[in-house]
Amino acid sequence: SRPAGEGPGVVFIQTASKGSITKAAVGELEQPTVAPGIEVQVAALTELKSEVGDLKSLLLSMQTMLNKGSNCCQGCTSGGGSGVLPPPDEPGLCAAFGDPHFTTFDGAHTIVLRDMVMWLVKSEHILIQGLSKTNTGNFMGFAVGGPFMLNHTLVVYNSSLTGDTTGKLKVMLDGREILNQWDEKGNAEFEEPFLLWAARRSEWDVSMHDHDVLGIKPAIDWAVGPWPKRFQQAPQGGLYYFKLPNEVEITVSGVDYMSAVIKMAPQQGQSGYCGNFNGVAEDEFAPPAPGSVPPLLVPAWNKAVGEGLEQVSDADNLFKLASPELALSAALVQQASALQVGPEDPMVSPCKDGHALDEAEQACVSIPDTDLRAACIADFCLIEKASAVDDAAMAGVMEERLSDGRVPLFVGHGPCRDVNGQALRAVRTKGVRIAMECQELLREVGAAIAGVVGAQLKTEGTCELVIGPGTDVHDFSDFAPSGGGWVGADLGGGVDDPHAAGLGAASFVAGVEKDLSWNCWRLD
Repeated sequence: SRPAGEGPGVVFIQTASKGSITKAAVGELEQPTVAPGIEVQVAALTELKSEVGDLKSLLLSMQTMLNKGSNCCQGCTSGGGSGVLPPPDEPGLCAAFGDPHFTTFDGAHTIVLRDMVMWLVKSEHILIQGLSKTNTGNFMGFAVGGPFMLNHTLVVYNSSLTGDTTGKLKVMLDGREILNQWDEKGNAEFEEPFLLWAARRSEWDVSMHDHDVLGIKPAIDWAVGPWPKRFQQAPQGGLYYFKLPNEVEITVSGVDYMSAVIKMAPQQGQSGYCGNFNGVAEDEFAPPAPGSVPPLLVPAWNKAVGEGLEQVSDADNLFKLASPELALSAALVQQASALQVGPEDPMVSPCKDGHALDEAEQACVSIPDTDLRAACIADFCLIEKASAVDDAAMAGVMEERLSDGRVPLFVGHGPCRDVNGQALRAVRTKGVRIAMECQELLREVGAAIAGVVGAQLKTEGTCELVIGPGTDVHDFSDFAPSGGGWVGADLGGGVDDPHAAGLGAASFVAGVEKDLSWNCWRLD
């Protein structure tokens, strides 16, 4: 009860039907009462709320520890320095595909012809393993774990390992299948806060997928088509995209059993089949012995050298550790060894006619080892010898380096924030959806308008240029971004978009609000 004259209060009432807790104004009840046992439930709820708060604080603290050293507020100094932060290490790309071939972060091209669980990336915090099956090696899966994943494990594998003849890709997080409920377009999404944002698409999405993936140059041209076709035009097995902590991204399709591209920054002491990521390709491979393989295959048949190339031990095998309660480890490590590949499989009998097979056998006849000779024949037949696609124009665009002006610097995954953690003003384009185009627009407009300080792009959204206080949005009318220009009527009345309203008062992009569906760049 409450003293007379005071306004209505709130009490909790337990219903008899379901035991739920409801509330009502005291003034609306003739005789406010407290149901029996309600004090116990309130106390339990209070304790649960406290525990949830503690868990959230612990999770945030762990994430902060993992990111320590990679993110710092503007103005941090070390040893009496100037306060100017050195740029973070630039991310690179490593590709694994086929039987399996690798293009390392440093650009070396290697091959491994073994049935094994291998290290793709072996470092203190980031662990990524690959799975190749049969004696000639077929890249069939990868697993991600380690401290940066808070010791969770992500596994992606070709379903043919478990007897599924469709060859679809399957995704497991800690032994639980995800991305397996698709809409009518074959799309699915999954999110585990602070850990993983994942998506399945049946086709390449320019607003979601990293255009840099399409620019990888394999050592030779394969008959499966130019490299971009592994990910574009409804690739076999679907197209999967994973955003993980520490700015790690992985793009995967089911073409060539599995084609996967890892994007990440170099790690201290890094090793594995993706290389040591020290900027030097020459220390990651040894060329094949002269005359051991046909000349056409030489660029792609280099032997990997370096650390972390050993078979992964059972104790460290993420495929086994991911789901011990399921039969997954048996399916991936034991049953897969007996995998029988059908006669129509393009990796086993890729030669289209007897003449092509004769040519391949003649080219590989000098290889004494039966398994290696079979792999040589398969690769020789898969080379696009007669009509290699000339994609030099695209490669030229991808390899272009900015030689002047201010340069976009990737800050992190999340909308851009100032030194106080506040959102900054932004003007939004109508149709710029590709990360590379957003960065180019940032560089172009930023060179002319001093108030442009960064850019941000949300998955399946459009590019937004981040501006400092006092920047006149009318100046943007001199530029015409692709896809329809800017949001607003020629910027005549200002940008018709809530992001353009005055928000943060700072004029520097200092960090991001963590969100794996966003990218943020600072103009340096």
